[in-house]
Amino acid sequence: MSPHAIGIEPDSSSPSATGRTLEQWLDPSSPAKAPPELGTRLREIADARALRAGMWAAFLSIGLSAVFLTFVVFALTGIPRILPAAIVGALVALIALLALRRERFRIPRSGVILSARGPGIARAGLVAAAGIFLVVNAVLVSMVLLSGNFRSVLVIDVPLLLLLVSVLVVPSAVIGRARISLRRAASRHPRLTAALEQERLGWSPTAATGRFGPL
Repeated sequence: MSPHAIGIEPDSSSPSATGRTLEQWLDPSSPAKAPPELGTRLREIADARALRAGMWAAFLSIGLSAVFLTFVVFALTGIPRILPAAIVGALVALIALLALRRERFRIPRSGVILSARGPGIARAGLVAAAGIFLVVNAVLVSMVLLSGNFRSVLVIDVPLLLLLVSVLVVPSAVIGRARISLRRAASRHPRLTAALEQERLGWSPTAATGRFGPL
């Protein structure tokens, strides 16, 4: 069905999707001719891919952190019953890694808007993680001064630090590089390039997104 048939007019200030080649739409100099906040189909694809990749990257980091912590605790205590936690962590990491590999070639459906409540760039993720870490440690220090149990700081700090990095820093770093990552992936993976080309040839403007590009 054409865009005119459903009452959606293409953005006349920009070429149609087929008015430029995919290479031209992906050209890093193109955004200089369009506001960074302009909504386009390519930017929609990049943002949706990054949000999903950020989620799976967080799970990958959590799984690897669980494996690391399990073996550290086992090395310190020699208690074998904690080892199954490493198996669970490894399974989580493996599932996340497979999902990340699948996301490399996935083109999100048009009109599906994904959003995240957390930080959107690596710097913001670092600031958020550091802020939470400092607040928790301010409370811990006051408790340690009263109890004298300094080991409890390490017992809490190491898992907390790994968790904050996994859920705040890692996904925000992935999300913040959404457009750069799509451009790089398209230049390296012919399968993704072919999928984007098919999207370009068959795409029609929608009420929410009137342009195909630039990225």
